[in-house]
Amino acid sequence: MKYKNTESKRTFVPKKIGDTLGKVNKVFSNKYGKVEFLILSKWPQIVGSFFAEHSEPDKISRQTEDFDEFDQPIFKSFLHVRVSPAAAVEFQHYKDTILEKINSFFGYKAIADLRLQQNFIPKKKNEQPLRTRNFETTDNEKKLVIKEIKNIKDKELEKSIVNLGLSINREDT
Repeated sequence: MKYKNTESKRTFVPKKIGDTLGKVNKVFSNKYGKVEFLILSKWPQIVGSFFAEHSEPDKISRQTEDFDEFDQPIFKSFLHVRVSPAAAVEFQHYKDTILEKINSFFGYKAIADLRLQQNFIPKKKNEQPLRTRNFETTDNEKKLVIKEIKNIKDKELEKSIVNLGLSINREDT
């Protein structure tokens, strides 16, 4: 009787999840660089609420500007921004200010210039409507808070604690 080869013919080898996902992450990190990801995620903080409503960053393109002493290319980055036609003139007017805000956000000249494209920007559906609250306090609520702090001797401290208690009570409802 012939003995079979006892070595496993198994081609699957267990791998770490990080090694497997490395290929997937590389695809996404090549598609969106760190600067582009930060601009996309922090756009409302960088440009403000008005321009965040009427614009959105599209992509970053790079062009060779010059070569350094080692013949390595020096790139200039341009941020392409889609702007709604209603806000395009105002965005163009504040273009230098917005560019300065972007570069100050990173701490270096990450973007050399903005390229504007007029395009319709749909409203974001994830915005939640503001809830209206009733900020009036009832006598019953005031009595409840005053009852809790009856042993305080300082009148200013008592007044500030009453106001604090009423505001906390309003937020709970």
